[in-house]
Amino acid sequence: MQGHLIYSFQTGIWVALDGTYYTGGRTTIDGAEGSSLQQNSRLGATVTLPVNRHNSVKLYASTGVSTRTGSDFDAVGIAWPYRWGGGL
Repeated sequence: MQGHLIYSFQTGIWVALDGTYYTGGRTTIDGAEGSSLQQNSRLGATVTLPVNRHNSVKLYASTGVSTRTGSDFDAVGIAWPYRWGGGL
């Protein structure tokens, strides 16, 4: 399950707070369920800054809040999205 709260400013800047929860993926060996059920949650944030009509800069980060098995990591990044097509 994912959830996003997004706010867009009149200047074209937008920010988002993101939350993710996932569960599943338990191992089974010879019919016996293992204790490896994945059950994790993450929080993140994104801010996008417009450069011009077609280009923007996106900064994002996320972190693990609760990790039962695997997927405990932090992530940060920067991207350069390019828009094209109708509606511009």
